[in-house]
Amino acid sequence: MLLPSSYQLRIKYCVMTALVLFVAMACHDRLFAQGRNLRNSQPSVYSAQNRNTPQGQPTQTQANRQLPPLDTKTILNDPHSAIEYIIATNMYRRPSQVDCTPDKVLAYCYPYGSQAMVIPAQGQPVYAVGTLCWNIPCQGKTLFRINGTQVIARVGYGYQVYPGAFLAMLAFSDILPDYEIKAGNDSRTLADLIATEKYNCTRGQNQALVLAGLANYTSPSEQWANSLGEAWSLERLVFEELSRRADQSNADVTNQWLGLAAAVRAYETAGQPLNGTLVDAAAHIETYQNFALSVQNNDGTWHPLFFVKEGTDPDIDAVLFASAHILRALVYSLPQDKLQSQAVQRGVAAVATLIVRRNATMPFSQMSYRQMEGITVGLHALRIYDERVYGTDYSTLE
Repeated sequence: MLLPSSYQLRIKYCVMTALVLFVAMACHDRLFAQGRNLRNSQPSVYSAQNRNTPQGQPTQTQANRQLPPLDTKTILNDPHSAIEYIIATNMYRRPSQVDCTPDKVLAYCYPYGSQAMVIPAQGQPVYAVGTLCWNIPCQGKTLFRINGTQVIARVGYGYQVYPGAFLAMLAFSDILPDYEIKAGNDSRTLADLIATEKYNCTRGQNQALVLAGLANYTSPSEQWANSLGEAWSLERLVFEELSRRADQSNADVTNQWLGLAAAVRAYETAGQPLNGTLVDAAAHIETYQNFALSVQNNDGTWHPLFFVKEGTDPDIDAVLFASAHILRALVYSLPQDKLQSQAVQRGVAAVATLIVRRNATMPFSQMSYRQMEGITVGLHALRIYDERVYGTDYSTLE
């Protein structure tokens, strides 16, 4: 006797759900072990620039759920301690594999990198980067698909919000190119994802965060062929981004700023002179910096429409979203001697205060993606600032 089709579908659904849970549990221990070898053993690229930590200041953060509430006055009087507190307490907003899609897990990885952990369906928390790289379903979605030699990170609702966002996160986190990426029975590495991003470089497309990622994993002197057989390089990517007009009303403008800044930094780190296109990129970055500071509000925030409009706005989530993105680009790209200017300090205090005013016990699963991204990008900005100004090493944050 055949069962009705509706019952057959229910049985298939139950079997698939049980299979997903079994795979997740089987991978749990290996994911946890793999996570400890994710990161390059070298110090953070930010803290390595300035190891002159003020006498008596701690150089590492200890996360503690039981820390007392932070007085917002502390943010102005002792920003270093306040930032460490904020980063430590927000670490426990760990996303859940059951309730959060890959885009939320990815957003959470930006401030915490290889130390980011997620809550699985069962068992102890596991490393978030490993969860994404091993295609463990997050709210039923997996980030990667493998097509022949290509490792493709999906873009769209629930996946990458911005092209190249995953690669850029890995670059910011110093994840090693030999880290494993899985899709079903297929196993590849991050190096294959890097090769895919190079192969898919296309004129006229938004490649801001692809540039931010490849600047970390590619030598300035390297050239490669894309899918059309065209010659590409970091310099070509910089040229294409300079030729593309980024949307000035949203995060596209700050993503482009980050990509260009990462490329300039790659040339400087490699001891390569800035000529031609790279000189134009450096000038473009300085223009972004000056304009951002010119439209900053007196309270340190920016308008939700980024560079299109000045002034304040009653939508606190939207203000945090824009302010966090602009502050991150500023503290990542500004010269060392300008990081402690009054304008930057106001921006740091404003973003820190807005994050503190968000209930730190509210799980990310109860937030919209935009609300979550405002917080996580803000945390990333604070981390970069703290590492560059105070030399704090967050690589052992647990």
